[in-house]
Amino acid sequence: MDKKKIINIIEYTLVIITGIVYVLQCSSWTSPLYPYAYGYDSSWYAMMGRAITCGKVPYRDYFDLKGPMLFFYEAFGQLFLRDRNGIFLIQCISITITVVLIWKIAKLFTGRLGAAIVLFLYYYFAYALMWGGNTVEELFMPCSMAAVFLTLDFIIRGDGAVVSARHSALIMGIGFGIYFFSKMTVAAVICASVLTVIIILIKRREYDLILKCALYFLGGVLIVAVPLFIYFIVNGALKDFIYCVFVFAFRRSTDYYESFSLKWELNLLLCYAGFFYGLCMKHETKEDDQRRMYLIITAVTQYLLLHFGTPYLYYFLCQMPVLVITAVYFVKDMTDNINELREKGILNVKPGLRGIAICFIMFLVFDSYYPLTSDKFRENLMIYEEETGKNQYYDCKEISALVPEWERSGIYNLESGMIYYEINQELPSNKYPVNLPYFLHLDPRIKSDVMSKLTLHTPKWIISERMWDFDDEDVKDFVFSHYELIAENDGEELYRVID
Repeated sequence: MDKKKIINIIEYTLVIITGIVYVLQCSSWTSPLYPYAYGYDSSWYAMMGRAITCGKVPYRDYFDLKGPMLFFYEAFGQLFLRDRNGIFLIQCISITITVVLIWKIAKLFTGRLGAAIVLFLYYYFAYALMWGGNTVEELFMPCSMAAVFLTLDFIIRGDGAVVSARHSALIMGIGFGIYFFSKMTVAAVICASVLTVIIILIKRREYDLILKCALYFLGGVLIVAVPLFIYFIVNGALKDFIYCVFVFAFRRSTDYYESFSLKWELNLLLCYAGFFYGLCMKHETKEDDQRRMYLIITAVTQYLLLHFGTPYLYYFLCQMPVLVITAVYFVKDMTDNINELREKGILNVKPGLRGIAICFIMFLVFDSYYPLTSDKFRENLMIYEEETGKNQYYDCKEISALVPEWERSGIYNLESGMIYYEINQELPSNKYPVNLPYFLHLDPRIKSDVMSKLTLHTPKWIISERMWDFDDEDVKDFVFSHYELIAENDGEELYRVID
């Protein structure tokens, strides 16, 4: 093995280590550093993955709006390691691919120092938006970074790109399929990549290649879609799948859509920065024009798609591809300016309005995220030192111990966080174990199903968090008139049917 290969192996090994350390420190709901800190969403996703490994079928056995690809990825982790360790495993896989691709993207334009700066900026901004970890935005980030790498490689090298245009289209099609069956707002960068490549090929008048790439892209989507549909057809859950992921999810997005807010727009600062940076970029060559166009299209596409949903902080992790493109361009521009200073001397180089605007944009964005990143770091440090969640962990164990082991699989869950089920590695007995009050309001048929189950097949045990706050009077009245409260703590409330 020659010296260059050894250096490359060491280089990428160090890059991967930084990624794993980042997840280890940042992901408070999954990292082994925080053994008692469980998150509601993270526990639900992991429980769905574990349920699949136990023969349960998403949407048929457990109702939710998220696309199935997230649950199958969770199932992959749970096959090897149960509980939080299974989540941490797939997080390590995702961050490994993500940081390697970011490094490759940066190396298209700069050297190791520049790539290290880009990677640092990714960690700095992503740290603030990570929430507790184990989200679609984080786990499927490799699909977005692959799209960025393939597009920029195509722009720079053209026909000499590492991956041909057709095979790039196939890879992007697979990525789009994963996002389409997970969460569409995350697919913005792939949409932007496709649009950019189409515009470039139209300008080149390569219409045949556009058609071939479209077919390859469709083939990639089908690679994801066909096995999914076969799975749900074989398990008799195709109607459930279509209703939950498309019909019900659309109803949710229209009935609970949140209008414009200043807080939302401030969280989109990276999209604004990418857009204005693209406007400020020099465009002296055809490559400059194409790179500039790609950044602007990506920033605008991501900005628009992020308005379809609810502005939870972790949603804005979708902006990381915009950040990476902007950071890479910034490092390249600064490197060019430094080289120019060396050649001409500092007195002969004028920064100009473009250079001043670019530096101001990057400083503004970096400074605006400092409170978020530093607060998140201090919060995780506190979780580690104070063993946050320890009381809840043992409270959930205590509630489970009150139910005979052979009856635990029949516990009916009304409004409980999935933390109880993850801590005890159990599965709910009912179809609607999360967000039930929210679902009742969106579809009255769900309420009929729930009331039918309670009245005709009255379960012996019910768990819930704060039953007095349950947002449906009929369900609440039934529980209080037919059940007695056996125990309550920070974990759950446990009810047993009155004989």
